[in-house]
Amino acid sequence: MEYPQLPESWARGLDSLVFSATVQGPLTALAELGSVAAPSDCVYCRSPDAVMCRTCRGAFRAATVRPFEAQEGAESLPLDPGGEPLPVMAAGIYSREVSAAVLAFKNRQRVSLAGVLGPALAGALRLAVDRFDSSVLLVPIPSTRLARAHRGYAPVDVLLAWIQRRALLPPSTTSARLLRVRPGPPWAGAAQKSKGRRARAGSAAKMVLLPHPRIPDRPVLLVDDVLTTGATLARAHHQLQAAGVRVEGAVVVAATAAPRHHEGSDLDEPGPIGADTPAGGRAADPAFHDFPPLA
Repeated sequence: MEYPQLPESWARGLDSLVFSATVQGPLTALAELGSVAAPSDCVYCRSPDAVMCRTCRGAFRAATVRPFEAQEGAESLPLDPGGEPLPVMAAGIYSREVSAAVLAFKNRQRVSLAGVLGPALAGALRLAVDRFDSSVLLVPIPSTRLARAHRGYAPVDVLLAWIQRRALLPPSTTSARLLRVRPGPPWAGAAQKSKGRRARAGSAAKMVLLPHPRIPDRPVLLVDDVLTTGATLARAHHQLQAAGVRVEGAVVVAATAAPRHHEGSDLDEPGPIGADTPAGGRAADPAFHDFPPLA
C-alpha cells in the first residue's frame, strides 16, 4: 500500500519548526510539569506516590553503576576494516528496573525519570568520552516526527539536555543534531523498540542527514536509548561516514544483551542485579561511581 508523502521541501520546513528550541522548549517543560504534577505509582513495583520508589531507584543505580562494552551482542553493528564492531558503551542491561524506567520515560510521558536515567547515561558517556584526547561531539539518534509529536519531546534529546544543564561532561563535549527520519507509513511513529525487526529496519532505512549539515572535524559518538540488533546505529553510522563524519562509537542507556548468568533466558526473569559482566560485553574499567544525586 502506498502512503502519501510530503514534498521534501515541506518535510524539511516542518522538521525545522518541530525540532526548533522555540517549539521544543515549551513542549518539554509542559511534559515535565505534567509528569511531576500527575499522580504516579512506581514504574516498576507500583508502590504509590513516586514515579520510582527509593528501593527501585537503588536497584536501578546498582544495575547501571558499572557501564560495559555491549557491541559484541549486536549482530547488525557496522564493522571496521579489521572486522571489529562499532564500540558501544551501555550503562546497564535492558531488564527489570532499567527497562521499566526507559519504557515509562519514552512511552508514558514520565519525563521526571530524566533524573533517574540521566545520571546512568552520563556515567556511560563519561567513560566513552574520556578515551579520547580531543573534544567529542555527541549526535543523538533522531525520533520519527510522529513519535515526537505524540510524546511532545524526543527522549534522547531530553536526556542529553539534562546532562548538559548539570555540566556532567567535559565543557568541550557538546551535542548536535545531524540526522532526521524521513516521513513514512503510520507505524513509523511507533516506539522503535516496540516494533518488529522488519519495521525497525524500515524506520532505520529512512534515517538521513539533515539538509546542509555542518560536518564536524572531531570524533563523533552516537547516542541512543536502547541497543538491540544495532541496525539503527548502523544506518546512522553509514549516513554520517558517507558525509565525512568520523563516527568512533556509540553510547546507550541500556543494551538487550543478557547477563552471563542469564544467557539464553528471558531478560525479565528476576536475578542478581549488576553482579556479573554481561555476556557479549566487557565491563568498563574503571567503573564510574561519582554519579550526582538522583533528582
